[in-house]
Amino acid sequence: MESPFNRSTMTSRSPPPPQRRPTEEDSTPATSIIEVVSTEEIQKWISSIEKCLNDICYTSGEGKLNTEQKLRISNTSRNVLGGVSQLAVQYQSLKQKYISAQSMIKTLIDQKESSTALGDQIEDLKVSIRSTPKVEQPNVSFADVLRTSKSSIVRPPSTSNIAIYPASKDKTSEETKKLIQTIIKPEELKLHIRGMRKTRGGGIIISAEGKDDLEKLKKSELLKTSGLNVEETTKRRPKVILLGVPTNTSEKDVFECLYEQNISGKYQHIDRNKFLSSIKLSHKTGKKDGPYCNYVLELTSELRKIFIDQERAYINWTSCPVRDYTLVTRCYKCHQYGHSAKFCRETESTCGHCGCAGHTIKECSKLLAPSTCATCRRFNKPSQHNTGAESCPARKIAEARYMSSINYEGA
Repeated sequence: MESPFNRSTMTSRSPPPPQRRPTEEDSTPATSIIEVVSTEEIQKWISSIEKCLNDICYTSGEGKLNTEQKLRISNTSRNVLGGVSQLAVQYQSLKQKYISAQSMIKTLIDQKESSTALGDQIEDLKVSIRSTPKVEQPNVSFADVLRTSKSSIVRPPSTSNIAIYPASKDKTSEETKKLIQTIIKPEELKLHIRGMRKTRGGGIIISAEGKDDLEKLKKSELLKTSGLNVEETTKRRPKVILLGVPTNTSEKDVFECLYEQNISGKYQHIDRNKFLSSIKLSHKTGKKDGPYCNYVLELTSELRKIFIDQERAYINWTSCPVRDYTLVTRCYKCHQYGHSAKFCRETESTCGHCGCAGHTIKECSKLLAPSTCATCRRFNKPSQHNTGAESCPARKIAEARYMSSINYEGA
């Protein structure tokens, strides 16, 4: 007797209906299409149930049942098999939705971690603002600031620098420093050394009072015979900030006005091409949608001296005060200068309010206590001031180091 479920001997199994995307006409859940994704495990499961139903049909066929009873058993078995198939499809569809939900949850967790890091920085800023004593300010307009503003000129350090590197890349900066101190006797060469600091590549930067001291070091045969290479330090171009540039003026027009209203006709040796090659926009600061913004410009020492000497730059109908830009980067994770939080190597955060490691300002339990500078506290220096304050000795040292790396020649 042929089994009614032996599909391989009856008709070939028809392929599943083509899937389609839901349209606006599908107004109820009953019309939604279930994504059918079959697996080898489900196929084996259905085949096993189908075999059991076949056995039931064979057994009923051999027994003393009438035709109507045999037909009812056959139809019931078909219904069972159909229900199991639908259950398998529903299971696989649910499994796919679970996998998709897990992926979405992971994405949301990553986004939450990023927003939490940003929130910590915002909280740091809020606490810093709250801890700053409030001072009654007179009602001063922007025009008043432009009229009364005076430029504070940076006084670049008078020291000169030179870099000394070992011939072998395996040596550390500490080893290079000890070797230099062993073979060079400052009293014999009458050197005026201001300081030594480490740099990458196992090198040492030496600061001296003047170029004459550095020339003595360059000519030293002891350095050459000891496998040390003496190199000139490469200095960066200075930066200035233009305050109160109208935001409705395009960047191209700003540079056009800087040349025509401030340089052209006054400095004959600086033509338009030379000017444009000697200056570029570093970045802008200020409120995003405000009427004014600030231009931070990177330029040659000659142009820097011109703008600083005249204390302002004229752009269309606006007179913009000019300042030296010496702002140094401070990490909002460890609060040390010279790098940002993105490149911080510390494993845990440091609180910018109490100066203790292991938590952020947002989690600090000492907000009512006076602020402690996290930067100075780390090096056991006097720290009874806000982190990042203008009077902070660590900040001043960082700014002085930054200025020593800038080419202010002619200032």
